[in-house]
Amino acid sequence: MGLRKRLELRSENTEAFEHGVASNKDLDPVPLGSPERTWTWPSLLGFWVAEAFSISMYQVSSTSVSKGLNPGVAIAAVLVGHLLVCIPAMLDGYVGCIFGINFPVFTRASFGMRGSLFAVFVRGIVACIWFGTQSFQGGQCLQVMISAIWPSFNDFPNHLPASAHVTSAELLCFFLFIIIQLPLLWLHVSSLRWMFMAKTILMPIFGLTLFIWALVAAGGFGPTFSKATHIKDGTPTAVVFFQCVTTTIGPKATLALNMLDFTRYAKYPRQVFWTQAVGLLVLVTACGVLGATVTSAAQVIYGETTWNPLEVATLWNNRAAQFFAGLCWAFAVIGTNISANSVSFSNDLALWFPKYVNTRRGAYVCAVLGICACPWYIQYSAASFSSFLGGYALFLGAIAGIIVTDFWICRRQNLAVSSLYQAHGIHRYTGGINIRAFIAFVCGIVPNMPGLAAACGQSGVPKGATYLYSLSWLVSTVIAGTVYWISFKIKPFPVDERTELRDFIRKRLRHLLSKARDSLASVNVGDEAKSKAMKLLAMAKLTRES
Repeated sequence: MGLRKRLELRSENTEAFEHGVASNKDLDPVPLGSPERTWTWPSLLGFWVAEAFSISMYQVSSTSVSKGLNPGVAIAAVLVGHLLVCIPAMLDGYVGCIFGINFPVFTRASFGMRGSLFAVFVRGIVACIWFGTQSFQGGQCLQVMISAIWPSFNDFPNHLPASAHVTSAELLCFFLFIIIQLPLLWLHVSSLRWMFMAKTILMPIFGLTLFIWALVAAGGFGPTFSKATHIKDGTPTAVVFFQCVTTTIGPKATLALNMLDFTRYAKYPRQVFWTQAVGLLVLVTACGVLGATVTSAAQVIYGETTWNPLEVATLWNNRAAQFFAGLCWAFAVIGTNISANSVSFSNDLALWFPKYVNTRRGAYVCAVLGICACPWYIQYSAASFSSFLGGYALFLGAIAGIIVTDFWICRRQNLAVSSLYQAHGIHRYTGGINIRAFIAFVCGIVPNMPGLAAACGQSGVPKGATYLYSLSWLVSTVIAGTVYWISFKIKPFPVDERTELRDFIRKRLRHLLSKARDSLASVNVGDEAKSKAMKLLAMAKLTRES
């Protein structure tokens, strides 16, 4: 047997096999009632706690304070950003729970069987860059920990020029952190609950401790929040506010698309809605409050504007505190990197190469490409970090507007899962591509192109274009969704006349109730048989409630 044959993955999806569509276990749907459906509301909230307390989320609000916004105004911008991105996250997450499909498979409905490859490519590139960026942040955490134990590490010789925007010590710690993550990339997403739960306990305690320290050391809320808004470069305050809104959306723009990758393992569709709202609007915003507070407090305490929480830790005259701060932030980075970045990229790559790539193999490819992204260029300043977040958010916003409009407005929630695995089904469109989606995508991003050029250093761009770019995600989402709906009205495409959800629930109920009756009808019904029957009846009730 050749190497290529050995690398092929097996799929239990007979629907895909019969219709000539390559698939694998990670692309196959996870039906309601499946043993893999292990996530309940504590797991879903734990996921958002894991996402909330990260260096990137801290830096979202700290970047705004460093630009000159009042901490209270920066927190308000963070809340507005999370309110906006919460809408597609809730809607897409519900789809994942109901149909058990992930984001790459779901895009086949709106972009087409072949067009979906483009959508997942756009998101996959972002996931790789984010993996590298988060890993570089993790390397900085490792550097703080090592320096706390061996202060002489601060004198590690640097052999790189200043133009590299990275030192030899930072590069060494970056690769060490990548190596630490490699064993954890082997874990499947359905078994990541323990990591989320551990982070749920550890990070809020650490965040509250850091918050209290900042207020006490700075002399309370007054000195911390009394700082007036003063934009250093003269940009209008409203523009900086909306830049903060878009910067807030940036880290969660990917999750607004790929929440399906996680909610497909949730037991109850109802829990998906409220956990998304609480998670984004309360838990994730809490880390934004932490970033704004600590950054403003650091200005009062040390007279320095430090947008990076690790720089704050290095200012402490306590090596033990420095070590544990670095350890907590490193754990936060690992949880976010594995759950959000490697999983999403793996699913995207699996759609391109379903015979050979699953979530585990894709995670290691993501690690390699994350290194190639040279993330230190993104991380070296607040301005470059903000530009990066605003830049890619506009592309993801256009995709979000299209897939949400397609399912919730054009299709009116009617979707046959089997049609997503048929090469010549209704989602083939024209040559496997839904041209409406691509027209909408282009229309969504074009208005933001001049602003993106200005953010990349292009001179001579009109002020109005740069101001519009401050709302790049919202603009691209609304325009792309609207154009897609108009194109559907002009030239409608076939829509599934039924949904498989009700058929599945009926079959599942009949199967579970039949097995329960058989167990209770046994001649010698012991305690074990009764217990088994009660479990089956409970599963039937669970399915009915879902």
